[in-house]
Amino acid sequence: MDNEGAEPLYFDFVYEPKVKPRRSNYIKDEVVLLYSTENISKVKNITEKYNLNPASTTVLASVKTGMVVAKTNGQDPLDLSAAINKKEKSVNAETNNIFKTASASYKNAYSMYETGVSYVHETTKGKGTTICMVDTPIDIFHPSLSDAHIETKDLFEVDITNKEALLHGTSVAGVLVSQNPHIGIAPRAKLYSIGAFKAEKNHPSVLKGSSADVAKAIDTCIQHDVDVINLSFTGGKDSIVEKMVRKAVAKGIVVVAAAGNGGNWGSTIYPALIPGVIGATAIDENKKLFNMADKGRFIDYSAPGVNILTIAPDGKYKLATGTSISSAHVSGIVALLLSQKGNNNLNSALTKTAVDLGKPGRDEEFGEGLINASKALAVFKDSKP
Repeated sequence: MDNEGAEPLYFDFVYEPKVKPRRSNYIKDEVVLLYSTENISKVKNITEKYNLNPASTTVLASVKTGMVVAKTNGQDPLDLSAAINKKEKSVNAETNNIFKTASASYKNAYSMYETGVSYVHETTKGKGTTICMVDTPIDIFHPSLSDAHIETKDLFEVDITNKEALLHGTSVAGVLVSQNPHIGIAPRAKLYSIGAFKAEKNHPSVLKGSSADVAKAIDTCIQHDVDVINLSFTGGKDSIVEKMVRKAVAKGIVVVAAAGNGGNWGSTIYPALIPGVIGATAIDENKKLFNMADKGRFIDYSAPGVNILTIAPDGKYKLATGTSISSAHVSGIVALLLSQKGNNNLNSALTKTAVDLGKPGRDEEFGEGLINASKALAVFKDSKP
């Protein structure tokens, strides 16, 4: 059939722009007001103007910033913070964002000494260094911690009968400073444990921490002049948490953060992505990447984090998996090294001595490779004046 001369057919393609979904990773009835300390008199006027009920007031001394956490009385925090920031110049309003701990599961086992820690223990066990851990509260009465040098501070009342609420922090603390020779990476280091993550009501295994509490915890770490801060949790970009982390890094504190357990490529995982933070991912006994580890440019080093023997509440022991555990392993190694020398050459020593894994050179799965404590210590010794 000859169609020549027939009307041509036209197809209309309608491209509808994708609407970015509204964030939901914040506490639904709270807003955070940040202000310069000289503007404190104006904050009360703003809370009254926007029908807010202040729940807590804190001064983040290390960054000279006041912080009010206020109840919104039914107003949506996302819309409310945008409205306040548009109209008010004396405060900055933020949602009280949620961070989650980054441990995954507890099963099977292999040696913690893939990184040469057993050899380093012949020289140092971390005495003279202080690690600050921002996590859940811990079971301070665990026998494996009885001779450890630990100070605790919890930002809320702790229900010690809820063992799930203590599990994550206790397990991380075990990797850091347990006195059991098969568990603790830096057993003679001082541990300053800050409980900033708590269990969700009726969901004891769901552990969350708000940006306000995390900021207070990091400020406390800075005020205590610690050497290392371990952040075994993940979340989205948050201005006040980033400000606190950057302040810690600027003061020469080594900050180590978990890579995350979402199993995603090209993730934007905070606080690991913040410049100056050491991002730690998890590998197993075969030096294979933990199958749920997030991957991205924020990965700096790999460390044991699959089927790791550690401690649990009520004097128990567990086998833990997750980037929370590898983060603690790296923090412990950093403490060992810092007990021998200042951290001016720390990253250089770690990078030079890391065992390359995966693709040749640095990559987004293993970072520089498997952290090597014994070789890094040798580099430190050689570089001493």
